[in-house]
Amino acid sequence: MQTQEAEIDGPAGRIAVADHGGDGPDVLLVHGANRTLLDWEPLRRELPDARLVAYDLRGHGRSDVPADGDYGWDAHLADLDAVADAVKLTDPYVVGHSLGGMIAICHGRRRPECPGVVDLDGFGGGDPALHPGMPPQEVVRRRAAQIAALASAPSVLSDEQVAAITAQVRQRAQAMGVDPALEEAATRRSLAPEDAPEDASAWRRKPSPAALTELLAPLDGWNVFSVLRQTRCPVLLVQAGQVPPMAQLPDEFRELNEALIAGIAQELATLSGPRLERLPDAGHLLHLQAAAEVAGLIRTFLKS
Repeated sequence: MQTQEAEIDGPAGRIAVADHGGDGPDVLLVHGANRTLLDWEPLRRELPDARLVAYDLRGHGRSDVPADGDYGWDAHLADLDAVADAVKLTDPYVVGHSLGGMIAICHGRRRPECPGVVDLDGFGGGDPALHPGMPPQEVVRRRAAQIAALASAPSVLSDEQVAAITAQVRQRAQAMGVDPALEEAATRRSLAPEDAPEDASAWRRKPSPAALTELLAPLDGWNVFSVLRQTRCPVLLVQAGQVPPMAQLPDEFRELNEALIAGIAQELATLSGPRLERLPDAGHLLHLQAAAEVAGLIRTFLKS
């Protein structure tokens, strides 16, 4: 079956959906924050024996921005249900990356009968308890400062700025071993035309940097490991082995992220129940950098 793209009615507007078809178990693919459904292109080619459906999260790609700014877990789960119903998936496996992985875990907790969920390197960081050795109030302060710094980037771009950004994206993708053309396509998918003077064109980022506070608000005080301990369906966790480069970060942000990495390691060491796999040679975009390996882990999980 050839991929069919469509828009469906969701709880907060239209949701862009890509139905890749395929025979085998139903699998719903959920991308991460500031990404799009194109993230799953390398992985889907490695999973021909599953019925794969992907969609753009609310406010991302070609899906509508929620008018009320609601990016909470219940809102994401309502969108997930709307997609599954629209394309007639019956009790699907849910595979997510980063934020999408945490959405998958939330789905698994509320649906004990779910056949299984997969979280690809989605461990959050909004709970101060995940930052050992750092006072809770300092975690909150530094995290808010880090988000504010990211949110200060321009939301509307000119053609020249888009060209410069896509060039940077392609260069970064090349360095990571990711398909530059796919990364450029995803970047352009995350732009929407903006009203501009007759002699100019402009593009609005989706989600806009200004929306980051709302987008990341559900992570405040939220701990994925607490949710995992309440989840009864089968779970596969896949952790990236490469730590993102942090030498260029301000000290307060570098220390915040180093504490988080240590906290995640402590939690994973004591977690029982979920199956845990690590990919030592892949970074956070592990489903793009090591699609064949990730697909192999998912394939084994679906069969088991």
